[in-house]
Amino acid sequence: MLEKLKAHLESPEGKAQAKAYFENLAKKEAIKKARFDKFDKWLEDNDFDTLLYRLILEHNDEYREKCYDKGYEPYMTNKLSFVFDYCCDRGKKIKKIPKELQCPFAQVVYEFRGYYFEIVWGQGSIEAIYNKDDLRRIFW
Repeated sequence: MLEKLKAHLESPEGKAQAKAYFENLAKKEAIKKARFDKFDKWLEDNDFDTLLYRLILEHNDEYREKCYDKGYEPYMTNKLSFVFDYCCDRGKKIKKIPKELQCPFAQVVYEFRGYYFEIVWGQGSIEAIYNKDDLRRIFW
């Protein structure tokens, strides 16, 4: 099977597919970067704390019940997911994770404007947001 894959990737059709795939990835990254740059400018005139708490409050019990009723685990809305990704991209990666946040699974923590944004990987991934000052979890 590996030989067939190598042969396909070396064929003109395989090369064209690989080129198209990587061009598509580059295009998505360029769009993402442009959106993050635009959000940088928005943050110059607006309060990050107010935005973050407003987005977190959208994930209330009613929202969670709606997710469960559809057969899904509760998940971030697109707006909060964008902010979370932005903070992970533009935030500072924490090398020495606070003891209270450490766990036996692979994880990464970013600090952005007084908050910790954590991703923990296991059989899936868990994303959480903490206040930096008191390490109180404010989202999931």
